[in-house]
Amino acid sequence: MRVNKGLALIVVLWVVTLLTIMASSFALTIQRETMISASLKEKAQASALAEAGINYAVLMLLSKDEEQRWQANSSLYEIKIAGKRIRMLIADESGKISINKASKEQLQQLFDSLAVEETLSDSISDAILDWRDKNDLHRINGAEQPQYEEAGLNYSPRNDLFESVEELQMVMGMTAEIYRQIEAMISIYTKSKNINPVTATREVLLTLPDINADMVDEYLLQRVESERNGEKVGPPDWYRGGSSNSRVYMIIAEAMINEDISEKIMAVIKLGRAKNDSPFQILKWVEGYPVPSLFLPANNQRVIN
Repeated sequence: MRVNKGLALIVVLWVVTLLTIMASSFALTIQRETMISASLKEKAQASALAEAGINYAVLMLLSKDEEQRWQANSSLYEIKIAGKRIRMLIADESGKISINKASKEQLQQLFDSLAVEETLSDSISDAILDWRDKNDLHRINGAEQPQYEEAGLNYSPRNDLFESVEELQMVMGMTAEIYRQIEAMISIYTKSKNINPVTATREVLLTLPDINADMVDEYLLQRVESERNGEKVGPPDWYRGGSSNSRVYMIIAEAMINEDISEKIMAVIKLGRAKNDSPFQILKWVEGYPVPSLFLPANNQRVIN
């Protein structure tokens, strides 16, 4: 009898233990699913707010009130929607390096600013020029169809202008890491060989010859101060090239829900009457745009409003 009672007690203890483990596991699963659902909800909210930021920035660029109209000099603005902060960077594409117009020297300066090894910088620059020229003669360190075939690639250079920034990834020698670093610095929309320093980012300005970080940072502070005071922004004293706007703008909007959750959207728009009778045209739209956060503390002093 005692043996039966002992066995019954052991069975009961095992059942209780098993039920406890099952209950704990179930509770943990529910907790994880709740956290995942909450995270997905917050990411969706951040994405929607970032899209709202793009639309808000477009409206401010189209404002007829010159005092209220937002600038596009790599200008950083911040607003709040539904209690959440949204930052928007607006830059005229004229402040970027044109991969269809840049010279060999400009391309090498671009790669040198990223500390790309000299031999690789030289070969990629030549390969870019070979990609966009209309002949089949390859430069000393460049590449035309035979070189692409030897490398086992099933395509050859376009022998014409780049139709998209992304196409640059197909150029022989280009790596994913180099492309990631220059993606926000290059453009196919600007038609000038010269960059416009008034609208250029710090990274692009540092690609200019005989320029150092102190000179660039001093100019950027002056540029922000002029924008805040409603004054016209001019090129720096040390710049000798020409400057003109393109009316094609890159807008990056980042919405922050909390310190761990934010979403970025990048849009390239062109002002002017579109086919659908809209006052602007969307040329490009990228969600989750891979650039450093606009909410980094280093950016705080750049916020205009």
